[in-house]
Amino acid sequence: MDFNSIGIAKSFDKKLIQIDGKTQSSYSSLYKISNVIWLIPQMDYVLLNSPSDRLKFLDRIVSLFEENYTCCYMKHRKAKRERSKLLRENTLDENWLSSLENIMAVNAVSILRMRSSVLKILQDTIDNHSSELFPKASLKFSSQLTLNDTAEYFQNRLKENREKDSLTGRVTFGVHNDNFRVFCQKRNVPINLCSTGEQKLLLLSIILSSVKARCIHYNKAPLLLLDDIMSHLDKHYRKALIEEVLGIQCQTWITDVNQDNFNSYLDSFKFFELLSK
Repeated sequence: MDFNSIGIAKSFDKKLIQIDGKTQSSYSSLYKISNVIWLIPQMDYVLLNSPSDRLKFLDRIVSLFEENYTCCYMKHRKAKRERSKLLRENTLDENWLSSLENIMAVNAVSILRMRSSVLKILQDTIDNHSSELFPKASLKFSSQLTLNDTAEYFQNRLKENREKDSLTGRVTFGVHNDNFRVFCQKRNVPINLCSTGEQKLLLLSIILSSVKARCIHYNKAPLLLLDDIMSHLDKHYRKALIEEVLGIQCQTWITDVNQDNFNSYLDSFKFFELLSK
């Protein structure tokens, strides 16, 4: 087993990442040696929020499966921002714009391929391997690009859209406009029409299925962090969650204010108590 030392520091309002004493150029290096997925209270409504928030949630899941995903995403985002800045400032340098559009196109094709591949894996896991104790989700995804589109095609579209993008102040065509939606499988209704309880359970179910999918398809379990999850669940679902976590056999950290929720599983967990001064 390989062990790595990770250091995180702050310098001039910028976070610095070190792995084994070597400063890294970006966060993407972390994803190559660690896989972490989490569910925290601030995420309760992530699937009800804007399309960009839902897409960020999907991207976090995709990065669990594709170690190069974050690198592609960051390159695409950086080039997109620089292109928008040039158009906004009316700096129409053909070579510069073409170079940025090439970076966007090459990485966009990879981003779409990885998103589609992981969604297929995740939906298969939900349908065939997920617990019947939690509601199952149907994952819907649409993009302005297709899997058959080439980087050259996308780059040409970006070039054609320069004037339009300059006037609107945004990139009107691309994978950043992809739409990720979640439906309740049993009732075939979008998550925003489900009850608050169903919404939270569907979100939890997707997180658990993501962990299970990685175990099944990659034979590697990520680290799972569940913050204050028990307070959102009744006794039935608290038990179901613990049974599911123990069944997956991944390293899991659960924060809670009531240890009684784990009384039937004292031998399965190690407890750390944080005392306020």
